Amino acid sequence: MGLRRFTGRRLWRGCLLALSPVLLTLLALEVYVLAVEHEGSLPLPPLVGNFPRVVSSLGAGPSAGAFTFAIVGDTKSMGTFERLWSELPKRRLAFGVLLGDCAYGGTEPDHRYLRAEWATELALPFPVFYVVGNHDVSEDRFPIPRFEETYGPSIFSFEYSGCLFVVLRTLKHPASNRQNVEFLRALIEKSPGKYRKRFVFMHMPPSVCGEFTGRKFDQEQEIMSLVRQMGADFVFAGDFHGYGQVQRNGVTYVVTGGGGAHLRQKIGGVHHAVLVTVSEDSVSQQLVAVPRSEEIEDRLERFAISEVSPWMRANMPAVVVLNAVGLVWIWLCATSVSGALRALRRHQRAC
Repeated sequence: MGLRRFTGRRLWRGCLLALSPVLLTLLALEVYVLAVEHEGSLPLPPLVGNFPRVVSSLGAGPSAGAFTFAIVGDTKSMGTFERLWSELPKRRLAFGVLLGDCAYGGTEPDHRYLRAEWATELALPFPVFYVVGNHDVSEDRFPIPRFEETYGPSIFSFEYSGCLFVVLRTLKHPASNRQNVEFLRALIEKSPGKYRKRFVFMHMPPSVCGEFTGRKFDQEQEIMSLVRQMGADFVFAGDFHGYGQVQRNGVTYVVTGGGGAHLRQKIGGVHHAVLVTVSEDSVSQQLVAVPRSEEIEDRLERFAISEVSPWMRANMPAVVVLNAVGLVWIWLCATSVSGALRALRRHQRAC
């Protein structure tokens, strides 16, 4: 009888110990998720987004002389982007432009993680505008109206230092690009004819960029005809994970998507930002390149905010059960340890 009881106790304690790593990991993960999940609800830094207040923070800019702005496309990998973005405050910049595909997918959890990262990484002393990319939105999970509610208009323009800057929303089907056409027509009608330079930003590059394009978007020919009609000097696009430049009909097309997403092409295969300097009589570019960087902390935080937290919200009964099991397990472990200590004391007294 005593041997059977002793064997049963050892078996019971062995089961508890076998469950310990699994339950401890689950409980630790839940605590971590609760600790970081609130970061996804943090507001954007005050100078990030396409809202009128961000545009107005630019001011008129210098009436003469040179100024520089930064462009980064297809960031995704936060480790690489953080390293790249940390280089920019060392430069004197008027503003920055993100050329889309900053989120890992067009879902609310993906953007919660993005906002959690941006709450600190994009807290820079100059405005940062966000061009919508095809991976930033989805028709049913994070549609364009939700993007604009979160980040501001996806089609807009602004003037700075005598130059015109136009942001377009070029997306593949089923998204419509008709609003780009309407916006450009209205802009051409009311826009004054005299600018130092005209710049256009979009995510998907037009087919005129040749080997630096990957997909087509609706109304492309009409949109690009209007871009040329408005007298654009430069068109900056992302989507292609590298760097390329072509000139067609007096327009310079720059494709730059090396902000952190995996480089899939050998052409221009380097993670980079582009610094554009506009002077009195010229426009020059400088690439700021960094090596790829994968941060375990970023991967874990993304997993917690984008994957685990949504699952917990959608499966609260299962979470309650797991927590109850964890509490019972802690109680049983404490009871088992307490019993073992009492048995040890009795054994010591008997000796």
